[in-house]
Amino acid sequence: MRDKALRALEEYRMLPPGSRVTAAVSGGADSAALLHFLCGLRRERALALTACHVNHLLRGEESQRDEEFVRALCRDWQVPLQVFREDVSAGAAAAGESVELFGRRVRYSRLEQAARGGQIATAHTLSDRAETTFLNLLRGTGLKGLCSIPPVQGRVIRPLIFCTREEVEDYCRENRIPYVTDSSNLSDAYTRNRVRQTVIPPLRALQPAFYTVYGRMLEHLGQDEDCLQSQADEVLERALDPPGLDAQALDGLHPAVLFRVLRRFFDREGLPCEETGIKGARRLLQAGRGRLQLQRDCWLILSGGRLAVLRDQGRLVLEPLAVGPGPLPPNPLAKGSLRLVNYEQFTNLQKLGCNILKKTIDYDKIYGRLFLRQRKEGDYFRSYKRGVGKPLRKWWNEQKIPAQRRDRIPVLADERSPVWVLGLGADERVRLTEATTRFLVIDIEEDNA
Repeated sequence: MRDKALRALEEYRMLPPGSRVTAAVSGGADSAALLHFLCGLRRERALALTACHVNHLLRGEESQRDEEFVRALCRDWQVPLQVFREDVSAGAAAAGESVELFGRRVRYSRLEQAARGGQIATAHTLSDRAETTFLNLLRGTGLKGLCSIPPVQGRVIRPLIFCTREEVEDYCRENRIPYVTDSSNLSDAYTRNRVRQTVIPPLRALQPAFYTVYGRMLEHLGQDEDCLQSQADEVLERALDPPGLDAQALDGLHPAVLFRVLRRFFDREGLPCEETGIKGARRLLQAGRGRLQLQRDCWLILSGGRLAVLRDQGRLVLEPLAVGPGPLPPNPLAKGSLRLVNYEQFTNLQKLGCNILKKTIDYDKIYGRLFLRQRKEGDYFRSYKRGVGKPLRKWWNEQKIPAQRRDRIPVLADERSPVWVLGLGADERVRLTEATTRFLVIDIEEDNA
């Protein structure tokens, strides 16, 4: 076991000399062996080694027994220890999550707290990795899920990742390392235990070198995943157009690369990478525009060639702002500017494209003063492009814009009615004609910063 653990340290560049590392110690064979192995490296690598134990309070006296065992073990081996006691059952019920999921979140949160920015060592083994692959397979996983538990994940390192559970137990016997056994590991109430007890043994009977060939498969899958993710990261870097992604940069991507770009993007936005969200994003990109509700107050929106996440920030109330040619005054509704140009300048802008007709109005057709404002009850808009007029709310109903978003859509209006609306363009009343001599170019976008 020690040789394999050392190989993992070197191959994945874990624990350079002088590292600060906190070992997660449950008291079982795997974590006891991990702590013993790290203790043996303390002097050689000048490690600042500490331990952390999280008591989930799930097994009554047995949980207390495990905590006391870890305290005694760390005291005997002179390893500073932090212990956290968490009522995981009650916490999971309050959060509406499974005990396993909530317990995992709490455990890693406490490990981060104990590590204080240093590395965190967990005792996951090759056996754990195989079980996780099959669990992910049952959930319909992709390539990353088949790769299972990564050897390194941020500051989390897993030195025993090349070792089987049997090898760890042999190491404990050879070095007379005491450990405790978690009775829940013997229960068939947990899917992982059933995979461990009923799936892996028959496979090992069919292929005695199961873990060798499984490790070889992981190596190949890991290389493929790294290659695809590297391509996706390069695309993401090019596509980033704060506060979203340039949709054109995603056009024509292989589905495997696009999936990984979107997965990274969702992660950057703090969103769960769920299949429904990824598929919805793909549909938006195919359609070229639209919106998808991801969570109660969170939308994925494709507009103006940009894919962005929009979160409802509560109701916005803004008094109408008098505006004119020049930069918009600072405000929470929109940012940009209004440019007053002559015929020659407008003709040059037309040559550049940028959908100039949709965002230009006849300045001389403005009635009275011009205001930047929110929607108002009774606002009516007639699209010059479609030749159709209807209440603004009906336009937005057709576009499926949620009610809570409508107060944040910039409206440019004169003293009579709206002359331009973001997403709809110019009103028929102020459309350009051959007689237009002064052109007001509207460079306005929502300010969602």
